[in-house]
Amino acid sequence: MANPEHSGIEIQLSRFDRIYRPLETVTGILLLTAKDGWSHTGVTLNATGTATLQLPSSSNEIKPRILMNESIKVLESGRLDMGVTKVPFSFTVKGQKENALLETYHGAYISVNYVVKVTVERGVMKRGLEKELEFIVEVPQRKKDVSTAIPTEFHLTPSTLDKVNSSVVGRVPGFDIQGVLHRKNCLINLPIMGEVVINSSENVIECIDLQLVRVESVSKALGGSSSDVSKGGEMAKEATEIESLQIAIGDVVRGLTIPIYMVLPRVYTCPSLKTATFQVEFELNLQVVFEDGYMVTENFPISLHRTQ
Repeated sequence: MANPEHSGIEIQLSRFDRIYRPLETVTGILLLTAKDGWSHTGVTLNATGTATLQLPSSSNEIKPRILMNESIKVLESGRLDMGVTKVPFSFTVKGQKENALLETYHGAYISVNYVVKVTVERGVMKRGLEKELEFIVEVPQRKKDVSTAIPTEFHLTPSTLDKVNSSVVGRVPGFDIQGVLHRKNCLINLPIMGEVVINSSENVIECIDLQLVRVESVSKALGGSSSDVSKGGEMAKEATEIESLQIAIGDVVRGLTIPIYMVLPRVYTCPSLKTATFQVEFELNLQVVFEDGYMVTENFPISLHRTQ
């Protein structure tokens, strides 16, 4: 057997997509590579789930919420021969008693991460080895009100514009835009769909964009000013863009039905979440940009769900 150039650890999960659900068993193999062979005091695997929060525009540190914490001794102390040793492992995806599992989510101010971490403490004069691998947790819920799609129609003209003084409306170039969003209670594994039609426009259209936005809210009480955060209190809220999709470019044909079709990105979206101390909500913006710089935006608050 050839002597490896370096010692190291590789974690291989049985599922290539690394997606699991509560109470499912995660199985895999550790590949322990030993250059020259060496002794160790044991190989430990930790599977952890953590919700980390940050107040927008604040450097205050918030204690992470531990959702999952499993520790397994996969190999007792001994010696590894030169080469690669395969060690199987398994654990169950289950939460702490006081904290239910949340779905994996990578946000700007709120993140939920699940990680497998393997540590090897080696003999005297040898540095310990560590390796981490993220796995994805999906948390379906039983929702009866999302099984049926309820279309939301919209119709935009200069007179329907929000935040525009009535005295200015008459000077806005004319346009007539209508369409429909097939559903605002969206299943997270299905695309957001709908259609838009430019009936008329006095100005040349430059493009039509879809913008998916996440709105993250964190209780200000978590910043350390209050010892009682059970009621949440006032929320610090921040909206950030997740995805932008151009569905039309140029001065589109009037009366043409333009499809709306947006696939939701994994881990950057999650089922809409609302707790006493933090929330994750989503919005969809339809933006019609005119060549002279005008832009018309229609905002749709949407709810994301994952069903069984």
